Amino acid sequence: MGKSSKAKKASRTEKDARKSGPDAPVATPADSSRHRVEFVAPALIIGLAAFFLFWNLDEKYLWQDEAATAVLSVRMLNTGKPLAYDGVNLITNDNFASEDLNTVNQRTGDPKAALDYYIKRGDMKQDTAWKYQPWGQFAVTAVSLKLFGQTTFAARLPFALAGVAIVLCLYWFVRSNFNSALMASHSALLLVFNSYWILHVRQCRYYSLSSLFLVLTLISYARWQKTRGRAHAAVFVIAAWCWFQVDYGTFWPVVGVLFLDACLAESRHDLWKPFLTGLILAAAIAPFAYYYELWGRLSVQGGTWKTRFQDDLFNVNQYVVPAVVIGLALALLAWRWTKLPPLERRLVAVACALITALTLWVPTVAPASFLRYVVPAIPVGAFLSAWMVVRGLAGWAPAFACVGIALLAFTPLLSLPLHPFALRPDFVAPDSLIRPELSIAASEIFAHRADPNRIVVDWLKQNSVPTDEILINYEDVPLMFYLPNPIRGGIAAFRAEDDGKTPPRFLVIRRSVGFVHWPVFQRVGQRYHWIEVPTNAPDITWGNNPDPMGEAQDPKRANPLLIARRAD
Repeated sequence: MGKSSKAKKASRTEKDARKSGPDAPVATPADSSRHRVEFVAPALIIGLAAFFLFWNLDEKYLWQDEAATAVLSVRMLNTGKPLAYDGVNLITNDNFASEDLNTVNQRTGDPKAALDYYIKRGDMKQDTAWKYQPWGQFAVTAVSLKLFGQTTFAARLPFALAGVAIVLCLYWFVRSNFNSALMASHSALLLVFNSYWILHVRQCRYYSLSSLFLVLTLISYARWQKTRGRAHAAVFVIAAWCWFQVDYGTFWPVVGVLFLDACLAESRHDLWKPFLTGLILAAAIAPFAYYYELWGRLSVQGGTWKTRFQDDLFNVNQYVVPAVVIGLALALLAWRWTKLPPLERRLVAVACALITALTLWVPTVAPASFLRYVVPAIPVGAFLSAWMVVRGLAGWAPAFACVGIALLAFTPLLSLPLHPFALRPDFVAPDSLIRPELSIAASEIFAHRADPNRIVVDWLKQNSVPTDEILINYEDVPLMFYLPNPIRGGIAAFRAEDDGKTPPRFLVIRRSVGFVHWPVFQRVGQRYHWIEVPTNAPDITWGNNPDPMGEAQDPKRANPLLIARRAD
């Protein structure tokens, strides 16, 4: 037995000697340094992302869209469903273009008439359960509010955490599929320094969750296509299903592009495999598509398709990825087609097709071409830009790639060639050498900017009692989140002229808002005697709106917002 142990020990020693022989790979200080750099770089980038996402996260109160998510989440906690109407306050889809001006006077005083109208319009189900967005974002927010209380920070916390996860997942996606730590780092840096991406994923809204599940869907798709295994196909279906549960708008064109690519990559006799995967995904989302009644969800749209397309083209070219980058990436792809791995070729082609599909999809189905509708695709734009720079400068010093990434991150130069075709909106700052949104993001995150919602809510907390009814023409939903009071008005003008109950005690009017039923509020204003209360709340249309149009008004130059108390 002793000899056997000695023999085994000798054998192990001999194997170790062979492994450490002249033909064995030897770990060098350079290898060790490279591994440390590969670990340090993503850690620093993720830390920077967390700094941008969490700094002053609750400094500004929730604005209308955020508050709608938060209030519906609170109601989901209380009733199990995100109810648009809780018996006191009503939340509707704030699309003034779809308001019927001929019937408004019949429903501003009758809550039942208003409910019937908005149920018929498609904002909610018969039991007033919300169906205008999927419930995933409400479930996530509800968990945070349950754990940490009904606060601004708790409402935004899960979305900021998702933002950090997106940066990590994007780095992992690029590093694992393109075998380039430099490209992965540049992709993550471009994402972190995208000002409007940062501002959107700090919001209590679906933007960061949609962006996260888009990246996770791409990760699982790449893994599925690399291995062709059933388990990875199942993971892809799960990721895509989860994405549908937080954003069923962006989901369709992207998944369509992925399945088209999967079918083109299969041989003719194996086409049934992607078709079967697609059928499983379709079967999984079908009950939810039926519940949300997606077949009748096309909203009333503003302007012509051409105008909406030009607006969307500007947003994509300016903030997601320049059209020049897509063109250069396609040219580089064609030039180096035979030298690139097949999966890399496909993923780059998918990224180009995905951005193009979204650019056409948004003006076709959305009520307007807001930047928020393409924000989830910004990680794809970051990856595509980094791929074009790193692969295009292959063989050059990494410093050249860093210069290219800096030009993309901090200047709009590559966006300029498309500007004759994608007109800049009036509310966007003129072109300059440095991206103007960088200073906007710095101001929003690190500086103090007068927030009308915080000022109004804090004043009402000190000067009202829970039974006082408040009439407000816009940004009504934030009051529902922060105050226990009955809230009237909003774009729906809900109960604005309801004479069957106690008249409104307070009046809050934004004169800067053009998309409300002004005759209704003028009639109520003339019906009672009001005493104006002096405050320093600026009369700007929106509170913490992250879109470029949200920066169109300077709070320092705005007139004071009207707050008035009804005289007894």
